[in-house]
Amino acid sequence: MIRAASLAAALMLAPVSLSAQDAEGDPIMEFESVDEQMNAAIANAQATAPRFLALLDNPPAGASNFVFKFPLEGYEHIWVGTVERDGDYLTGRLKNNPHAEGWKLGDLVRVPITAISDWGYVDRTGVAQGYYTVRVMIDHMEPVMAAEVRRQYGWDD
Repeated sequence: MIRAASLAAALMLAPVSLSAQDAEGDPIMEFESVDEQMNAAIANAQATAPRFLALLDNPPAGASNFVFKFPLEGYEHIWVGTVERDGDYLTGRLKNNPHAEGWKLGDLVRVPITAISDWGYVDRTGVAQGYYTVRVMIDHMEPVMAAEVRRQYGWDD
């Protein structure tokens, strides 16, 4: 089972459930580790990671909110913001309140680039770029929530 942080800060893998937010962590969507759509989204994010790294190294005018996702404790795919590159690693702070014990919102992490499971940023027009796993997750949300995510990410055209 793979878990992904939900929309609290940005958005986990074949859906099993969407858990309600509580003091234990932000809402998550659970996907089976063999889910083909989610695994394809992760593979796409990993294949395009060099593009993300190039944008991070030299952000285009107006680009903002650079984030990446990785499997915290090997299973909870969680968003990280305040991203900086450190050689073959990315550093940043957890943008979701994790379910994994011993971690909390805002904790500093250092992640090998090879462990990235998704990435994203907002372009100068306000449209979210990347977010491959979020695009899969939308298909498994209630219609009202899916519409709101599309609107917030600038994907509602």
